[in-house]
Amino acid sequence: MALGLLLLLFIGMSVVSGLGILFLFLMKDRKKRKPVFYFLVVWGMFIAFLSARSLPTNFIMQQVLAWAIGFVSIIALLVYLTAKTERQYYISYILVSCSVVIGILRLFYLI
Repeated sequence: MALGLLLLLFIGMSVVSGLGILFLFLMKDRKKRKPVFYFLVVWGMFIAFLSARSLPTNFIMQQVLAWAIGFVSIIALLVYLTAKTERQYYISYILVSCSVVIGILRLFYLI
């Protein structure tokens, strides 16, 4: 029963993340991409929270690593807010995408 719920959680989070990343890169208008980007920043931090809180309290280094992966979303937000060129926007998109993907893989111990 519990493993079935974990599988459903993994599939649901993977679908939400995959669709968010696809929309982020496939939308042409930057104004339409903006809410998707902000959602992915929050989503990356939520994944980091789940990952860090799911570990035992004595796994300090793994918790720090989980929060560091989530912190990449904050770095992406800072790059996005200070961006002046299209290249800088794409760098922030890549950073938030990496944070989400690596965070999910880390949450479910695939890496």
